[in-house]
Amino acid sequence: MLYVEKTTPEDCFRLAPNLKQLDRYEVALWGMDPLQALLVPFRFKKFNEHTYTVFDIDHNVVAIFGVTPSLNDPKIGRIWLLSSDLLEENLFYFVKSNKKWLHYLEEDYNYISNYITEEQKTSIKWLKWQGFIFAKKPMLVKNVKVLYFYKRLHNVVKYGTQPILEEIGPKWATHLI
Repeated sequence: MLYVEKTTPEDCFRLAPNLKQLDRYEVALWGMDPLQALLVPFRFKKFNEHTYTVFDIDHNVVAIFGVTPSLNDPKIGRIWLLSSDLLEENLFYFVKSNKKWLHYLEEDYNYISNYITEEQKTSIKWLKWQGFIFAKKPMLVKNVKVLYFYKRLHNVVKYGTQPILEEIGPKWATHLI
């Protein structure tokens, strides 16, 4: 069983030392350490930025995910997820529930994208299942192959909904958009 809360800086400090090895590798590729990467949404708070923390039943931080708008166009977002090894232990529940959250994150954008290393096989499979399209050829970043993935969000219905779902934790509160 997992539940979701809006991310606080404390959540970032709790997840950073427990980030799974592949995520550490990927974050380092972009020149950051885990804590720096997790705190980016708090350093550059923007409209349409959403960041949430996934907790397990014992209140351990399992993952933090979100979408960050482009500096040039607020309708273009960069989607991301960083997790601990606890996500693998709760993968069935995560996969079962995450589509609702992804639809919520997509609501403010016309286009979302990011990059992922080829080693992230499980994440790539999940992204394809979520409807993301991958560039045909990888690009090299510091001699590491990374894949560009994206999703064009044609005809997205914008209701300003909040994900009032059974996965929301006890401290989460709705807010007006």
